[in-house]
Amino acid sequence: MTDKSANTNNRPAASSAAASASTGVSLGGLFRHPAVGAFMGMVLVFIFFSIFGYDRNFLTAFGTSSWVNAASTIGIIAIPIGFLMIAGELDISIGAVVPAAKMAMAISVGYYGLPFVAGLLITFAIAGAIGWVNGTIVTRTNVPSLIVTLATLFSVSGLTLFLSLLLTDTTSQAMPSPPWAKWLFGDYHFWGLQSSVFWWLFITGALYYVLHHSPWGNWIFALGGDKESARNAGIPVNRLKIGLFVLASTAAALS
Repeated sequence: MTDKSANTNNRPAASSAAASASTGVSLGGLFRHPAVGAFMGMVLVFIFFSIFGYDRNFLTAFGTSSWVNAASTIGIIAIPIGFLMIAGELDISIGAVVPAAKMAMAISVGYYGLPFVAGLLITFAIAGAIGWVNGTIVTRTNVPSLIVTLATLFSVSGLTLFLSLLLTDTTSQAMPSPPWAKWLFGDYHFWGLQSSVFWWLFITGALYYVLHHSPWGNWIFALGGDKESARNAGIPVNRLKIGLFVLASTAAALS
């Protein structure tokens, strides 16, 4: 009788363990996941501002849209930078790429009167060239990307100021935009959300698919794990690394 009851009491534990094993999910494994720490930090920050910013409209529709709009411009840049970090690199020059891209757009469209699409292509070409230079120097010299992109940060900042003064005699330039461009890149849409929020969501979804459901994602993880093993496995290490730097700079121009 005692043996039967003991067996009966052990059945729920055994069944739960079997269910846990079959699904491959455990609470301990979940909390060991690297993303959980970042998510918990975000939750704590949100709770803090929800409590102390409640009287200042933090949770209202207007307040929510304001910080979501601000977060979207950072998020557009942060996701490609995350790809670089997975690959074992870093790009801090984007702090100079953002104003350089905006100034290139303003000068080409506002000062020289080029069509908006032409200015857009010029801006992305300049941003992509900066990323290509970063990636090429890192792959050819093996100098740490932190040092390379720090030098690029100061160089691009100085060039932006110098060229804007040389070409336009000013550091501030107005830029007219057609209605479709305002709608696509800058307008407020429903719930007070700007276009950048939807670009952020689109880029997040696209790059999530690339990272987790495509061969390029496996290459990025392999590159961050062991560069020489990745090269021996046939992965184009240098081209992949340069492409990630170009992606980060282009995203900075879009933001």
